[in-house]
Amino acid sequence: MKKRLLKTVALILLPIMLSGCSAVGAKKESHSAIYCAAAVFSLLLLIGCIFLVKKNKSWFITLFSSVLVINAGYTVLSVSDSLETALFANALSYLGSVFLPLSMLMIILEVSGTKTVKWLPLPLFFLSGLVFLVAASPGILDIYYKDVSFAVIDGVSTLIKVYGPLHPLYLVFLVGYFAAMIAVIIRAFIKKTLEAPPPRHDFGYRGICQHRGLAY
Repeated sequence: MKKRLLKTVALILLPIMLSGCSAVGAKKESHSAIYCAAAVFSLLLLIGCIFLVKKNKSWFITLFSSVLVINAGYTVLSVSDSLETALFANALSYLGSVFLPLSMLMIILEVSGTKTVKWLPLPLFFLSGLVFLVAASPGILDIYYKDVSFAVIDGVSTLIKVYGPLHPLYLVFLVGYFAAMIAVIIRAFIKKTLEAPPPRHDFGYRGICQHRGLAY
């Protein structure tokens, strides 16, 4: 189980690395081609996941779809020519970003064999949707960004933002999810360490005699 969990975490980190880690709306011009290439690669990974993963692939599809949406948003943002287009790209990136940690957590829960209630994804989807609505509110409300404007600096399309009162919500959202993932992984390792390994079956002559209660 430990090896399977480690392999799954490594597989999860692959698309995460493709999604970038800097702030949404603050990308350099040289990254435009990189994000476009990453979006194409994310699409290929999604297609591969659909056809190659045989079991429990719904959350993997969600994971790779989220990364594809994030990279598509970054790509559109990098070539935006208006505030409306840039805000749309910004919202698109956040759409993928709020469902990415959800899929990661659910995959880790499944692989680690952690028992949860069946209805757990429902409130998590609701929470992700709520955070997305807040993050996508710029241009409509001033709760996430107090003020936002569009500028092209050295050929780079950029959102110039003044953060609003609910801007920390997204950071708290991410920290909460990653704390939960780490806790699940640690619990899985500890539980596996404490559990006695299942008995190995000996199918040789000695094992057969023991199974039948015979002397040997």
